[in-house]
Amino acid sequence: MQQLSALDSWFLHLENARMPMHIGAVYIFAPTDESKEFDFPQMKEFMRERLHLSPVFRRRLVEVPMNMGRPFWINDPEFNLDAHMLHVALPKPASMSALAKLATQFYNPQMDRSRALWRMVFITGLEGIPNLPKNAFAALVQIHHANIDGVSGAEIMAAVFDMTAKARKIAPPDEAWVPDEIPSMRDLIAQSYVGTKDTPSKLYSFIKNTTSSIFDVAKETMNNVLPTPPMVMSAPKTILNVPVTASKIFSAIDVPLSQVKKIKSAAGVKVNDVVLSICSFALRKYLLEKEALPNKSLVAMAPVSLRSKSEEGDMGNRISGMLVSLATNEEDPVERLMKVHESSKGSKVYSKAAPVDKIVELIPSEVGALATRFYTQMGLSNLHRPFFNVIITNVPGPPIPLYMNGYQVMNHYGLGVTFEGIGLMIVVFSYAGTLSICATSCECIMPDIHKFTAYMREGLLELEEGLEEKQREASFFEKLAEKHEGKD
Repeated sequence: MQQLSALDSWFLHLENARMPMHIGAVYIFAPTDESKEFDFPQMKEFMRERLHLSPVFRRRLVEVPMNMGRPFWINDPEFNLDAHMLHVALPKPASMSALAKLATQFYNPQMDRSRALWRMVFITGLEGIPNLPKNAFAALVQIHHANIDGVSGAEIMAAVFDMTAKARKIAPPDEAWVPDEIPSMRDLIAQSYVGTKDTPSKLYSFIKNTTSSIFDVAKETMNNVLPTPPMVMSAPKTILNVPVTASKIFSAIDVPLSQVKKIKSAAGVKVNDVVLSICSFALRKYLLEKEALPNKSLVAMAPVSLRSKSEEGDMGNRISGMLVSLATNEEDPVERLMKVHESSKGSKVYSKAAPVDKIVELIPSEVGALATRFYTQMGLSNLHRPFFNVIITNVPGPPIPLYMNGYQVMNHYGLGVTFEGIGLMIVVFSYAGTLSICATSCECIMPDIHKFTAYMREGLLELEEGLEEKQREASFFEKLAEKHEGKD
């Protein structure tokens, strides 16, 4: 048995019928040969050959009675690949909105904890959708957040996808996979007790490392005069920060990565700053239209991976989070970008001081479970300012095309989660020269979410035009100065 980390366990404690804690993606595939039709049995055999490449595929949870300890992973003694791979057809007439609606029907419910916590739903019948080739199909992939974060998710992609249209040959496992017996209640409690004995040493290590990190952060901020990031619960209340429901909804756009990099180079900022500014524009315009834009800037939480090179290949979550002011109270697009850039610089440094996963390790499992359930069931998010307004995660993907069993990945749209009081998550994924931006919310919070994502494209154009205008102004004043110097 392998015990979950404290942070992985919290994703289980947070989960209820209104807040499923799985993440996922919708992929659009195109055959390298248009005459090749989708073959579901063949796809299952393709996956069967790769099950041993990641522990996620065949492990399931066993939970300790009354949350007296963190749950454990075991090799599922009842694993059946048929329970994790489905094939459905999109009803006619086919459209991208119909595809999104069908995907949400599978994505919304909680996952069955008595099975391995992942699923692939293949969706055919996309004929008639503009810009898709013949025999294209989609796949909805779901994995519980207790299993992975953004980086370990990318490592699972490496197990499933190939870099050429011809699938690579997979060597058989070094050892045969052996299912586990489901442990007894007594064994689970005993194993959990063994895991709590090192809590004092964890506390000492946490205090020592955090103190050292705080001094390092203080030194770096003094040397670089970095701005202080927003504080937790300093964000203004918005119509997005209300109790969530199980009825998720999502919408996405694709933009050329080259266009984003052009803006980044012209402004002297990071790609992530441009992404945050695009989201800021969309949030500002969306809330202005509803006469609901606060005077104070919205605050985004951006997850930051803490995974070291030695931890590459490990599943689970190794993350912290930085809080960034989105400068939604700034009208000028270029000024907004520069303010986001400054806030992001300071926030990245401060996020190193106290890693989230190390903090939650010090909280007993039963206390964490009770606290999260009490918080959500009592609707306490309504009684205070939101911790932050929105989650925006930017996951860098491969710059080259990927393939699965002879089919090329055309698009990748990341699906997120919503938390109590945080009704919007934006997942940004770069792949093969394209930046896909996908927003996940609840139908009751953002029924017109497609308008919101359309505003992101407007935000990108506004930034381009704003920077060009600034460059023209700079050129004009430089020439004017040269003219006056010549007269003198």
